[in-house]
Amino acid sequence: MKGRIGVVVPCRDEEATIGRCLRALRAEAAVGRIVVVDNGSVDASPTIAAELADRLVERPGVRISALRNEGARLLLAEDPGLEHLAFVDADCEVAPGWADAALDALRDADLVGSRTLAPAGAGWVASRWAAIERRTAGADALLWSQHLVTTPDLWERLGGFDETLVTGEDADLSLRTRRLGGRVALVEEMTTVHHGFPPSLRRFVRREVWHTSAPGWFPRMSGRSRLVVVATAGWLVLGTLAGARAASGRGEALLLWSLASSVGVPALGLVAGGSPRHCAKDGVLVGLWNLVRAARLLQPSAVGSLR
Repeated sequence: MKGRIGVVVPCRDEEATIGRCLRALRAEAAVGRIVVVDNGSVDASPTIAAELADRLVERPGVRISALRNEGARLLLAEDPGLEHLAFVDADCEVAPGWADAALDALRDADLVGSRTLAPAGAGWVASRWAAIERRTAGADALLWSQHLVTTPDLWERLGGFDETLVTGEDADLSLRTRRLGGRVALVEEMTTVHHGFPPSLRRFVRREVWHTSAPGWFPRMSGRSRLVVVATAGWLVLGTLAGARAASGRGEALLLWSLASSVGVPALGLVAGGSPRHCAKDGVLVGLWNLVRAARLLQPSAVGSLR
């Protein structure tokens, strides 16, 4: 065994996926103890976890960061010699070789993970957004907490996940790792299926609204993403001005704005998705992603998000 990995799995009402999550982790030879920290599930999740995990801890009413930190503290208290620490969400299913790929990558990095795949048979919203996330993740990308691996030393130096954040705690962890001089790496070989991708446009929008609900979401994005969001906000302002002109009987500007918008949607999809066959669907998803963030920027309360 190249190294021992202790895994923390936060959970709340994940009976449909937590069994697959824990069995996949158990199949990894390098994975040692698994702790599930449950956030007050009312379904069968605790029963499944009690059967497949080494430890089940009940912590209802706290945020996801606190769940992860509680599990990490428990693992380190029970095994002070633990070499590696992983966080895997209950709706994620790691592929064979995931642990070995993580350990290999940690020779040259301090925090590792990868963009996830949509499950087989997923609808177009889930499958296309998974493809977009993987394609647009560059070398400076931050890691999502769906699955990531680090060392206990780094986790302790960082003070764990920021428990004051409602969301964005994973990107925050990546940023603080870099500020300490650590290396954050996307590792393609850490293949993982995420069963929690939004299955519909409505759920997709609701998720993005939630992702931008905590202060600081804007600076946690990459420079390229911030530029696109600001440009989208400017485009919305132009559309509002064009609508005002149309209300006074001069509708040419609104017509031009509408035509340009209709062309811009598939263009966005082509840039983000890279496939002409899927450019319309990809453009809709990228457009909605940007619209949610642009609308946040234009709100009077947006100042807190820019800090």
